[in-house]
Amino acid sequence: MIQFIAARLAAYVPTLFGVSIVLFLAINVVPGSPAQASLGINATPEAIARFEREHGLDRPLHEQYVSWLARVLQGDFGSSFQAGVPVGPELMSRLFVTLELAIFAFLIANLIAVPLGCLAAYYHQRPADNAFILLATLMGALPNFWLATLLILLLTVTLHWLPPGGYVPFAEDPGRNLMLMVMPAISLGVVSSALLLRIMRTSMIEVFSSDYIRTAVAKGARRGVVIWRHALRNALIPYLTVGAVEFSLLFGGVVIIENIFLLPGVGQLALIGITQRDYPLLLASVLLIAVVVMTANLIVDVIGASLDPRRVRTAGGE
Repeated sequence: MIQFIAARLAAYVPTLFGVSIVLFLAINVVPGSPAQASLGINATPEAIARFEREHGLDRPLHEQYVSWLARVLQGDFGSSFQAGVPVGPELMSRLFVTLELAIFAFLIANLIAVPLGCLAAYYHQRPADNAFILLATLMGALPNFWLATLLILLLTVTLHWLPPGGYVPFAEDPGRNLMLMVMPAISLGVVSSALLLRIMRTSMIEVFSSDYIRTAVAKGARRGVVIWRHALRNALIPYLTVGAVEFSLLFGGVVIIENIFLLPGVGQLALIGITQRDYPLLLASVLLIAVVVMTANLIVDVIGASLDPRRVRTAGGE
């Protein structure tokens, strides 16, 4: 197990290095001038040239990357082109907002997907199974921004149950924090639950066909015992792998939802970087999202290996 974890950690750094190269190149080859965006449309060529010289944008791309990477390794993400403030502290202050939203949404997605996926598998090829598949299809087809707008119209404008947006730290006012997080988390979680429900259903159907499950049913074990005690543990192994990917999509896909609900998270910061061509802001935001995504996948790999020792042996671990 230790060798398995060491192998995953050894692959983490070069993978992150490769991701940083791809991100840097992708952001810098997008048409548009950060100098023009910062100085305005009336900026003179001399002012643009001075801006690019001051920020190193006139150097070859590979030199810009090496300089940027050297600063990042020292914990310096540079300063915003627009605001002129250090990006690092601003980014870290917003990280917890996005993490809270992603975790809350992921929890909602699992609360929907796990029980319904298990029930769909138990009633395989019966009307209940077809109903759950239809439900998953409908939830997966919903755009999360459309669902967010519908929730605001229903729960805020019509019923006056929840505030329309904003953010209050959990430590400052837990109740207000949860009220503000409910609608954005539902908007993301309901849509994400569609894929997870299908994966749980497929995984449970495979487990239900196993000999030990048929033996438990033949001995008269109750339905709840068969599902939750015997089948769920083994069905979670492939589910966790897809769940890590879905959490990554949740964390990386909060840009629109954060802006709809005025949440000061990393997604909102990334959107500011995109619209204003603020490269330090955008690079730091996207790199942080990549780190969180890779870390989530690493954690799930370790959890999956603890549930299924065959993965450790396959990877050459103990």
